[in-house]
Amino acid sequence: MLSGTGTGRKRTIPALLGSSVARVTVVHGRTPDKLEAVRELDPAIRTTTDTAEFAAWADSYDIVYVASPPFLHVEQLALAFSLGKPVICEKPLVATPDQLADLLGVLPETPPPFMVAHHLRHQPIVADLKRLLAARTVSSAHLQWSYRLNSEAANAAWKLDPARGGGTALFDVGVHVIDLATYLFGNPERVTGLGDGALLGHPGFTVTVTASHTGSTLRNDLTVTCADGVLRSPMLFGERSGESLELITSEGTETTTYPPVDLYRAEVEDFCRHLRGEPLVGTSLHEAVVTAELLFAIDQSAHGQ
Repeated sequence: MLSGTGTGRKRTIPALLGSSVARVTVVHGRTPDKLEAVRELDPAIRTTTDTAEFAAWADSYDIVYVASPPFLHVEQLALAFSLGKPVICEKPLVATPDQLADLLGVLPETPPPFMVAHHLRHQPIVADLKRLLAARTVSSAHLQWSYRLNSEAANAAWKLDPARGGGTALFDVGVHVIDLATYLFGNPERVTGLGDGALLGHPGFTVTVTASHTGSTLRNDLTVTCADGVLRSPMLFGERSGESLELITSEGTETTTYPPVDLYRAEVEDFCRHLRGEPLVGTSLHEAVVTAELLFAIDQSAHGQ
């Protein structure tokens, strides 16, 4: 893991401690005391503040996980590509159009296997949603992820900086919402930006996506209205896996419940299975580039450009 002392230490490393598929062997970080906290999680992990040393230890790992904020992605992805390893990258892929251009500039002619860490995809409830929607005519959908950002937290400064983190909740939790919307409904033909929300226009229906740094988490739901009823997944958007999927029709409500899934373990394990020949469940590089372009278009629309 490059820059593995933030979300990596908080979520991914603990999740993989119980995995029989993958484990973290090397972690790079910029702060020695935070690397000490990584070693407390697993003393077997080798740590370094030096990217040259990280590269020299390449025989100790099979995949490079770029766990840094987006303003560091171009630099760290260039290093990861130079090592010739498959790559997992934290979301969002980039925060500005210039960063996207720079990233495409360092991309190898034949890119390695690549996935962006949108954890929501990696659960049975999403696979069931995709299957159910394929057999239905959609008339509208609403997807929302809100939470209250702690403005005193260390990561708040870059998340709220347009040059480093995009500046709005759409580039933060909202990128998960847009990624899932495009996964379920395809790429929209047009977008309209509405502050921290957007309308994604598809032939015959509109998808509303909402993200907020100042809202309650209690309605972080997915709702899809179809010709024959409504599909609803309460509290689908969050760090935990979804618990239920409701199919509401004139005959009543059919509810399917799901056991919990550690999404941060599942996303890495799914990528490992992909490297062994299984289809990619997660967000591909092409899909992540499309999502970035949608975010930029939404931002431009919101500012009247």
